[in-house]
Amino acid sequence: PNKYSRVLTMQASAYSAQDPGNGNYTATGSRLKKGIVSVDPKLIPLGTRLYIEGYGYAVADDVGGAIKGHRIDLAYDSRSEALQFGRQTVKVYVL
Repeated sequence: PNKYSRVLTMQASAYSAQDPGNGNYTATGSRLKKGIVSVDPKLIPLGTRLYIEGYGYAVADDVGGAIKGHRIDLAYDSRSEALQFGRQTVKVYVL
């Protein structure tokens, strides 16, 4: 992206609505789908638009108990896509 306020290096994991224990909706009431990410709202406020290398554009729209500090959880449409992503270090551009 050409315009961003800062870049964060974060540890990323992936999840989907199909994962055991997950529902179809985020903490803010949005439908869980690709383009939604779970963040620590102390670091990235909910509603923030992001660009994540290797994932694309997203909105910080969910939280998770294990998502603290420089950790981010990327939503995918299927469990198989989430498992394929695994865990990676990513650059997150705050738009």
